[in-house]
Amino acid sequence: MPSKSEQILDALAERLRTVPGPKVERNTAEIERIPKGGLVVLRDGDPGEPGRTLGGIGSVYYAHMVEIEIYVEAGEASVRDAAFDTLVRGIGKVLETDLTLGGLAFGLTAARPAIDTEAVVGAPAIKTATIEATVEYEAETPLG
Repeated sequence: MPSKSEQILDALAERLRTVPGPKVERNTAEIERIPKGGLVVLRDGDPGEPGRTLGGIGSVYYAHMVEIEIYVEAGEASVRDAAFDTLVRGIGKVLETDLTLGGLAFGLTAARPAIDTEAVVGAPAIKTATIEATVEYEAETPLG
């Protein structure tokens, strides 16, 4: 059986795949092409230091920060901005649907996206964002 963190990351990736339009990938090393509907990349992020209950016996607790990267490419700014906004709202709606990821986590909180627009010589501009989300959960062991 996969570790608790892997189960959570898989569940989060599956939720993101329900957003209409974009291609969703996990830990893509290099972005080669952005599909027409956009691209969402889930990065495993940082589980942080394990927290323990008083006495250090029993389960460990994590506030695992993951990153959700968003990419939208379009030549016309108004088209790009509208597609980007639709994608961000879709991700927000999917994340809010089940904050416990099917009971795997205590909760999930997402921050506002950090947005940027990248000019590309000879190609349409790319609007990007990174959403930092924190998933709080309990695991049996630091490596479990």
